[in-house]
This record gives sequence, C-alpha cells and structure tokens, in this order.
Amino acid sequence: MSLNLAVDTLNTESEIPERAIREQLFRMLESSIFVHSQRLSRFLRFTVETTLAGQADVLKEYLIGTEVYDRRPPYHPSVDSIVRSEARRLRNKLKQYYESVGSEDPVFVYYRPGGYTPVFRLQRKSKDNIEVDNARALSNLLAKGLIAQGVDLTTPTRELDVRIVFEGTLRISHSDSASCELTDFRLVQTAEQSSQGRRVV
Repeated sequence: MSLNLAVDTLNTESEIPERAIREQLFRMLESSIFVHSQRLSRFLRFTVETTLAGQADVLKEYLIGTEVYDRRPPYHPSVDSIVRSEARRLRNKLKQYYESVGSEDPVFVYYRPGGYTPVFRLQRKSKDNIEVDNARALSNLLAKGLIAQGVDLTTPTRELDVRIVFEGTLRISHSDSASCELTDFRLVQTAEQSSQGRRVV
C-alpha cells in the first residue's frame, strides 16, 4: 500500500495572517482576563497594532510610556519604571489567559523578557497528540463502512486538517471472527476535493 499523508500547519510567525492576529487580539481584549484591565489592554492593543503596521522597531520604553501611560516630559524611563512594571504584569496576564480561557485559541501572543514587541505564533499540539490524531484519522478513513459505502469524509478531514491520498489492497480482519477479506480500492480525498465528494472503486 502506498500512503502519502500530509498535515497542513503554519509553523513560522510570518505565515500567520494579519486577520488571524487581529481576531486573536479582539478575543483577548473581550475576555474576562483583560476586560477590566484597561491599562494592560491599551498596552497590548498599542504594541500589537504598531507591530502589524510594520513599525515594531519603534516600540521602546519611552514611546510606550508617552503613548499608553500618558507620561509627559520630563519623562525619564530610567527613573519612572511604569512600562517595565506593566510589561511584567502583561506577561503574567497573558500566561493566565492562555492557561485558562485562551487554552484552545489558535494564535499565541507573547513578549520576550526585556522586550516590548509582541511575538505571534500558532499554538501547536504536542507531537504525541498529533500522532494520536493522525492514527485516529487513518483508522476512521480505513473503516470498512467508509470504504464500502463512500460516506462523507468531509467532517473528519476538516476537523483534523488532514489531506490524504492512498491506494492499494486492504485486508480487513474482524476481531469477532476469523474471517478476512481483501478489498481493492482507490480513495482520493483532499481538502480541495472535499466539497466535490469522493471516489471509491
């Protein structure tokens, strides 16, 4: 049996669509973790929006102090530590958010220690969970009922974001009997074809 299995994932920060980041920002700001923290919400919104505008290099302590915390000259970050203190609080809030209501969110936003530029990445499942999901997907797709009846495979492939193409001979053995049967088949199911149905021969 020849098998070609590919799981589509975005694995670099630059590949995350801006829309997904904006949706994540809105989700966080509307959450119970941030909705009552106006100053931290301003910090988060300002730094994310500035980064998305391509100006991440200007996110320095002085700018955040004046734009987010309304500090006016003579404002000296070395004397007034408001931005550093709030950045620590924001990191703690984000940790709290992702350990609770945001645990299933698709985009992870964080700040490296000592920095004020947000970093975005996709939340990824552990390797073990991915392997379990892949095995479950294959098991579902190879089930006798799916092959024999050609039932709709759209739901499992969409849920697991799996593109799968395989062909060959399948030996199906049933645990409740000693019988085995051979089935020659060719199943083609990809994300692009999911709306057009399946082919089972």
